Amino acid sequence: MMEIDPRTLRNDLLRQVSRSFFLSMRVLPRGMRDPISLGYLLARASDTLADAECASVALRKRYLDQFREVLSSRDADDVSQFYVGVVRDFSPKVTHPGERELLQRLPEVIGWLNRSGEEEREAVIGVLETITEGQSSDLLHFADARPGSLACLGTSEDLDRYTYRVAGCVGEFWTSVGYLAQGFRFAPREEEAFLRESGRSLGQGLQLVNILRDLGEDLRQGRCYLPSDELEEAGWDGDKGQGLPAGVWLPVARRWQEHCRGHLARGWEYLDRLKRGRARYATALPLILAEETLDRIEAAGEKVLEKKVKVTRSEVRKALLRAATR
Repeated sequence: MMEIDPRTLRNDLLRQVSRSFFLSMRVLPRGMRDPISLGYLLARASDTLADAECASVALRKRYLDQFREVLSSRDADDVSQFYVGVVRDFSPKVTHPGERELLQRLPEVIGWLNRSGEEEREAVIGVLETITEGQSSDLLHFADARPGSLACLGTSEDLDRYTYRVAGCVGEFWTSVGYLAQGFRFAPREEEAFLRESGRSLGQGLQLVNILRDLGEDLRQGRCYLPSDELEEAGWDGDKGQGLPAGVWLPVARRWQEHCRGHLARGWEYLDRLKRGRARYATALPLILAEETLDRIEAAGEKVLEKKVKVTRSEVRKALLRAATR
C-alpha cells in the first residue's frame, strides 16, 4: 500500500501550486487545515486538467468527468486507470513544475482523501463535484474561443452561476469544515445558515476579483466573462471578430466591480461572525488581499487590459499584519 504523508502534500506540494492561499492554509486550526488543503489540491488538479491546451476540449471534458467519478470511488483500479491516462495525456506537457508534480502525485492525494474521516471526505467530494461541473461548463462554453474570435457569457445569471460553481461553493465548504473541526469554537451554531450564505458570497467575490484582474489576458484569448447582453446594452454590435472598445467594456466592468464590492462586503459580515482565532485570521487574509487587488483594478481603468494587476510583496506583508487585527 502506498505510504501517504499528508504533511508533505499539505506543505511542500501546496506551496508549489499556491502562493497567497498557502499563507492562509499554514495558519488554519489543525482540524481545518487538512480537509481544506486537500480540497484545494484536488481543485487545482482539476483546474490543471481543464486548462491543459495540449489536449482537445472533448478530452479535457472526459477527464474531468472521470476525475469526479474517481473521487467517489474507493476502487484502487479506478484510480490506477485514471492516473495512467493523466500521465500519458497531460503531465508530460504541463509546463508549470508544481502543477506537473501535482498530477504525478495524484494517487497520493486521492489516497489522502480516502483515508480522511467520512464527514470530511463527503464534504471534499461534494465541493469538488460542484467545482468540476463549473469547469466542465466553462470548457464547453468557450470551446470555440480563440484570438480574433470572441466568446462571451450570455447573462449576469450565467456569470453568477459560474462564480458560484468554482468559488462560491468553496465558501460553503469552508463553513462546513469549520463547524466539523471546531464546532462552537468556529462560530455560534445559530449563525450557520447566515455563514453558509455569506461565505458563498465571499467566494464569489474572490472569483470576480480574478475575472476582473484577468480581463485583458482572457480577451486576448477570445474569452470574455462579462455578459454579452450587458455589453450589447452598452453599445457592442455583437461582432465576435472585432475587439471591444473601452466605451463598451469599461462601464460593464465598472458595474461588476461594484457587484464584487458587494460580495466582499458580505465577506466582512462573514468574518465578523467567526470567533477570534486562527480560522478568523485565515479568512481575513484573502479578503484583505482581494480588496487591495480590486482597488488597483479600479485605479487602472482601461489600462487593466494592458498589464495584469498584482499585489506587491510589501502589501502582502501588510495584509498579514492587518489580518491579525481583524
